[in-house]
Amino acid sequence: MKRDLEERVYSPESPLHHPFDFFRMAVQDLANSRNLAWQLFRRDMQQRYRQSVFGIAWVVIPPIVTTAIFVFLNEKSILNLGKTDIPYPVYVMLGTLLWQIFTESVQAPMTLFESCIPIMIKINMPREAPILAAVGQVMFVAVLQLMIALGAMLYFGIAWHWTVALVPFMILILILLGTTVGLFLIPIGALYKDIKEGITILLRLAFFMTPIVYPAPQSWPYSLIVTLNPVTPVLQAIRDCLARGQLTDPQGFIWISVIILLCFILALTYYRLAIPVILERLGA
Repeated sequence: MKRDLEERVYSPESPLHHPFDFFRMAVQDLANSRNLAWQLFRRDMQQRYRQSVFGIAWVVIPPIVTTAIFVFLNEKSILNLGKTDIPYPVYVMLGTLLWQIFTESVQAPMTLFESCIPIMIKINMPREAPILAAVGQVMFVAVLQLMIALGAMLYFGIAWHWTVALVPFMILILILLGTTVGLFLIPIGALYKDIKEGITILLRLAFFMTPIVYPAPQSWPYSLIVTLNPVTPVLQAIRDCLARGQLTDPQGFIWISVIILLCFILALTYYRLAIPVILERLGA
């Protein structure tokens, strides 16, 4: 059966003057983006590992190397990183794997959007397709890394608990947090290439401001810095559910999850409003 072409009327009036129509169209475009997002996902994954000797192994090599370095430094007392309530190699491994998921979710939307700019300037493709493809890419990486994490726990004799069933949802919250940051950065990053380089440096700095390779400090002002880091409660909640079988601060995790979901909706709205203007400027 032949489908009628969709008719859209473009107006200089702000789309937010009709919020119901704006969000209805956003949901519709998100649904229509699935096939294109799948094609972008396949293209990006093939390009990333096409001429690579180790291929998909590069997903797990960085966190394994990082873990080995910090375990060596800790055992040789070169760094005094404090004591952890689970074996230190597992503590660092879980932290670095989860941090890599977060950084991927920040950078993947920016990278995929940048690769789609020439296409989006020429044709009216769904703007949400690169974002969906980026989230799919990060989820694929997260599944592989979760398998490595569970394997490390098994090797060090840490029992699995029923709370492992909550981990996929928690990782999704972590991905949404990173994607939210990426969505806010995409418009300005499309205009100024310094943003992409700058965010790489900031993420490296944030690595040491997050309790990944050391337990969360209890003394001020270091405790305040770690507490204000929005990645900290999500990362600690996932690590607790994986290795300890209990959630230390369930109420805090619920609140941060609600805030992340609201910020994600706000970031997606900002992205949808800003991208047509950005594409028009880039295509001029």
